[in-house]
Amino acid sequence: MYLCTMATKILLCIAFFVLLFNAGVEKASASDFLSNLRGSHKGDTVEGISVLKKYLQDIGYIKSDPSNTNISTNIFDDLLESALETYQSYYGLNVTGFLDDNTVSLLSQPRCGVPDFPEERTDYSFFPGKPKWWTYNLTFAFAQGTQFYTLAPVAKALEDWGSVSPFRFSLKGFDEANFKISFQPFYGPHQPLAYSLEPTAGKLHFNVHERWVSGKVPGGYDIESVALHEIGHLLGLEHSKDFHSIMYAYFWPNTVKITLQPDDIQGLKVLYGF
Repeated sequence: MYLCTMATKILLCIAFFVLLFNAGVEKASASDFLSNLRGSHKGDTVEGISVLKKYLQDIGYIKSDPSNTNISTNIFDDLLESALETYQSYYGLNVTGFLDDNTVSLLSQPRCGVPDFPEERTDYSFFPGKPKWWTYNLTFAFAQGTQFYTLAPVAKALEDWGSVSPFRFSLKGFDEANFKISFQPFYGPHQPLAYSLEPTAGKLHFNVHERWVSGKVPGGYDIESVALHEIGHLLGLEHSKDFHSIMYAYFWPNTVKITLQPDDIQGLKVLYGF
């Protein structure tokens, strides 16, 4: 059946009370390795530089190249300086090429695991090849064992995207659904909050180790805010440089961001032509 606004509101109310009993969920550890690197410049050799290089590769700022052995060294080299300059430019930071306070602060924030495409010139962006769905009628499903309190916020996020587009979303069996939503363990020194695949793969993984909440809760991440972002990826949108956009890659705890912005809507319109 199509999403029902009233049913969603009722589920949200129930979910709020369920969340009160989930306040003690352990939060994933922060990326402490960056604190050691603060102030590092080209030419420095510091433990953890290789981890940072790998992280910048994961989020789109160092190209994957098996022949590039520099990525495994702890030397602050030209490769890292160039990656940092691109990162700083993309996010509107001062382009210093070293690990200044503002750069370390942003790099330390939890974010979506989908890489950026910093070569894009518009705020909104798309996946390479601009993949998209062939229909506006899409189905979704949650993996078996998904916590009940997460269902309504994700359904509300789907409803929000439907309100600004021709897309309509309905429940279906997990194996047949276009969007397959699950909670998975993420590993590594800088674990993302969530990760989604482009059309038409349709997979959305939330980090099971994070503290998922509804609304502003100290130390918690609002699941509707993150779901709204990740569904944008499922529909074909990549990250946006616009801080106010839902498709901005970074998230902060105790924060709610659930209003689709003109940049988000325009990106979807350009991709699908509606």
